[in-house]
Amino acid sequence: MSSTARTTAERYPERVTYDRDDAYAILDEALHVHIGFHTEDGPVVIPTLHTREGDQLLLHGSAHGRFINTTAGGVPVCVTATLIDGLILGRAASHHSAAYRSVMIFGRATPVEDEADRAEALARVVESVIPGRLTGAGAARRPSVEEARYTAVLTLPIEEFSVKVRAGFARDEPKDDAVRAWAGWIPLTTTPGTPVPDTLTGDRLTAPAYDPSVHRFRQDR
Repeated sequence: MSSTARTTAERYPERVTYDRDDAYAILDEALHVHIGFHTEDGPVVIPTLHTREGDQLLLHGSAHGRFINTTAGGVPVCVTATLIDGLILGRAASHHSAAYRSVMIFGRATPVEDEADRAEALARVVESVIPGRLTGAGAARRPSVEEARYTAVLTLPIEEFSVKVRAGFARDEPKDDAVRAWAGWIPLTTTPGTPVPDTLTGDRLTAPAYDPSVHRFRQDR
């Protein structure tokens, strides 16, 4: 894919790509995305869970929320996902930064109108966030058509996008070579904590042994 006027980087263009596989890898690892759009009261940015299916993003939210009611009308949206891989420390404060991978998508979202299709889409969002949650022994109940009536799902084609990656060390200047401050980068990883049962579950049921290597729970970096 080539760049557009909206996706062309003005700063650090060497960090930007338009590779579809790179964009999909970030979207598939991210637990959530942020959706930006314009309203009568000004710009709004809202986080939500998502899943990717081929060249489409599925975005979910309340059927009566401002996000759904506004974007379902076809207004332009900007969806972003960012993964923070670490903190970059330089010898000068102005050169501190973060190691990250991000993707930005521009487009117009379309609501999933059919309630049965919407219920199935909601199930796929849950299964994408926690693979295995709706299958096998001890599976959670799948969404019903009735529940789909008050939960909305939008589809967004992944057509106009850019990927930006920051890695490596700080861009320290020679004038700071003598500063006796540690410089380098500190990796950050996402790992699951110990499951905490609700009051009804208590100690009656064993916490699910989901695969700890699931990419949404741990970054092997």
